[in-house]
Amino acid sequence: MRPDGLPFRKRPHPHEIHRACGELSVLLRKSAAELSPLVTPVGREHLPLTERLINEYVQSHPNKKQPNKGLIASWDHNLPEVIHVLVALGLHSVEALIEYSTPGMAGDADVILAGQHPTTEDLSYVVIELKQWHKAVVSSTNPIAVDAGYDKPKLHPVRQVQRYCEYLVQHLAPLRGARQRIAGVALLHNASHEVDSLFDLPKNDHGRLYTRDRLGEFKAFIASRLARGFSGSHAADVLCQAQQYEAPSSSEAFSRVGSPHPVFALQKEQEIAFQEVRQKVRAGGSKSGRKKVVIIQGGPGSGKTAVAVELLRSLKQEGHHVVHASGSRSFTSNLRQAAVDTAPYGKRGAVAKQARKDYRYFQQSGELEENSLEVLICDEAHRVREKSDGRDVKRWVKERGLPQADELIRVAEMPVFLLDDWQSLRPDEVGTVDYLVERAIACGCDYEVVELPGMFRAEGSIAFREWVTKLLSLKATSAPAWVPDGRIDVRLAESPEDMETFLMERMEKDGSRAHMTAGFCWEWTPLDGRLRVEVQIGDWHRPWNAKDGVQLDNVPESSQWATDPRGFGQIGCHSRPSVCPGLHCRPSIVSDHCLVLPSACRRIISRRSSWSQI
Repeated sequence: MRPDGLPFRKRPHPHEIHRACGELSVLLRKSAAELSPLVTPVGREHLPLTERLINEYVQSHPNKKQPNKGLIASWDHNLPEVIHVLVALGLHSVEALIEYSTPGMAGDADVILAGQHPTTEDLSYVVIELKQWHKAVVSSTNPIAVDAGYDKPKLHPVRQVQRYCEYLVQHLAPLRGARQRIAGVALLHNASHEVDSLFDLPKNDHGRLYTRDRLGEFKAFIASRLARGFSGSHAADVLCQAQQYEAPSSSEAFSRVGSPHPVFALQKEQEIAFQEVRQKVRAGGSKSGRKKVVIIQGGPGSGKTAVAVELLRSLKQEGHHVVHASGSRSFTSNLRQAAVDTAPYGKRGAVAKQARKDYRYFQQSGELEENSLEVLICDEAHRVREKSDGRDVKRWVKERGLPQADELIRVAEMPVFLLDDWQSLRPDEVGTVDYLVERAIACGCDYEVVELPGMFRAEGSIAFREWVTKLLSLKATSAPAWVPDGRIDVRLAESPEDMETFLMERMEKDGSRAHMTAGFCWEWTPLDGRLRVEVQIGDWHRPWNAKDGVQLDNVPESSQWATDPRGFGQIGCHSRPSVCPGLHCRPSIVSDHCLVLPSACRRIISRRSSWSQI
């Protein structure tokens, strides 16, 4: 038994196992033979197939939302080309999965064809990305950024489909270790020589480009991947019923930065941001001209950690001097510890020493020489302070009095900031996009702001992120009632006992990870060798997590509370980061379930006998 009286967890961590994939989404699944009659014009505004897809889309959306005009146009004009090719090749039994997605993919794969390989007789899949572009030009500074006439650059369609394939190989059991089963194609049906520069990106089996004047080559490639006379039903079943592997936690991901293989399959804006930094570093950073500050902004779950991990991993592989920094003691200590934990026993001392150099705190940057680093990745940059004035900061650094942002900018040839304007915790945390742009200009630097609009956490539920933002917003607006979206389960409980029982049952049943948090509205007194049960609601009593620096038997330290299974049963504070850095300084922590006691809960309980959990 633990000090709080709860049992030790016996099930494996959910990130160590793979689970049944209940989140896969397909708008429509039909064979080529079934789809062929639906792409014959019947004198109406849209093809019968498009009308069917519009109806399926509206019915599957919780708010009955209509698909956008671009998607409808693609169904009307691009999708029929794929079906015509299948029929022309005699691939009538091949199945098409239209608008296929998983929570970790940035958008849907337009079509996945499922069948049997003509040579190996193994399962065979072709992911097809359809673009309506008539013309497009690759950026002169970023080989995967494309100007296709939109406000912002788009990810190169070949790289987009490559990343889809890589994601599916990483996360779906039938494809992991069998990457030869899947291929990728970008089809620009409306374009020809107007997109010639797009062919400069190297192709592979997971991504190649075909245009209007290369449809013969497109047909030949499809014929090389899918056999005639064999039903695609089994292959489609295997994919739709596949077990899905979890993405690594942030600590696990950073512990693999020494790998030559990608940890994350970056998608869309993530890949553009990644390549923007990578190309600048390869070109010599500030040595090749004016220093450039890259600011990457995204909300919770938008992929900032994935970009940081892949930058650190790839640049280290290329031999560059790159350092990761944050303003969070627990975040940095977790990354250092993860590096040590994955090292061979005989080398852990040396690895720990190197980890202290590779993972630093913001306030340490002031003591380094100007441009002494090639790249500085400033993670969670919303936690940048106005000045570096901690007790460990050297006196001469304090006396110099530079803004902390300026110290971070001056120390690296290529400073990269990743942040979310909404996640600052303390009054002296000034890291926002506007502030960092202001400091970049003051330091005489160019700057670029990259937005990450996607959602790869919380089962990919953008609706949940927007709802929580409105619920907790300082603006004079009220959040609408939560509308279930099939990805996030929001529950109300009559008592904390009921919700805790639910969490424990889930942990015992399937190895789920859970934690409990509360606002700082109960006493938090010094420890006397044990955890005090100070969070009290009626007969339900639980202790706060251990304070920073306190060590007790079978109780995780503060910085490890949210990731150590022994932390369940202790309450983390979501409104006092100084005593609960395990929650506040690790926003990338993801649990399967979380019980939340709002800060006003104690006052509410004094007036009511019921309790609500969000």
